Amino acid sequence: MHSKQIYLSNIGEITITRNRLAVRFKITVKPDGKIGVTIPWMASFASGEKFISGHLNWIAKTKEKQAEKHFSRKLIQPGRIFSTRNYHYRICPADLTIPRIKYAEKEKEVLFEYPADKIIESYEVQNSLKQMIENVLRFDARLYLPARIAELAANLGYSYNKMTIKNNKTNWGSCSIHRNINLNLHLMRLNDRLIDYIIIHELVHTVIPDHGKEFKATMQKHFPDTAEIDKELKKIKTGIY
Repeated sequence: MHSKQIYLSNIGEITITRNRLAVRFKITVKPDGKIGVTIPWMASFASGEKFISGHLNWIAKTKEKQAEKHFSRKLIQPGRIFSTRNYHYRICPADLTIPRIKYAEKEKEVLFEYPADKIIESYEVQNSLKQMIENVLRFDARLYLPARIAELAANLGYSYNKMTIKNNKTNWGSCSIHRNINLNLHLMRLNDRLIDYIIIHELVHTVIPDHGKEFKATMQKHFPDTAEIDKELKKIKTGIY
């Protein structure tokens, strides 16, 4: 047996797992409240339980912090959450057992439905909706970004090797030394001018790799209001929430 579940009244269920690569005892408290304890392969489950008993206060406090963090952030709520160039994104409850995606092509709307008997603020529902939204955003981005970057590059005299759409957490885009450009699928939540600004920013990097005076001067030629756009972008998170 590689794992064992125990239940503690004030903590909940804890899974103890023996791992061949583990060299020490380790506790993990996930955002959804699930608790896992990894122990070395040759250690006994009894030793794992003893380790847990010595860290009950830490586990309880960490669970509490995870819960506070979850409910302090902006949560996805029913209704229209945003629109892209192609679709309106709407969250709504429905009579079903698992979340699903529905396209209403006539209304250009994507419906993200979740079970009506589930609490939308729960980690399970929030995580499912977030993943579905990001999957559709990736599809949405593929409809527009490849053609748009090719058009801008041709019009402005830039060239690049290849373009990839990614779910970046910390930036809107990037350009490698090989002139490969990554664009964030969350660009689709921005207006057309901001999308073009990010794309051109990365295209300029195919010629000027740093953010020095030459780069800033080149961006200024393309967008005289560069400073204002930068301020606007700083106010927008790259993730959904």
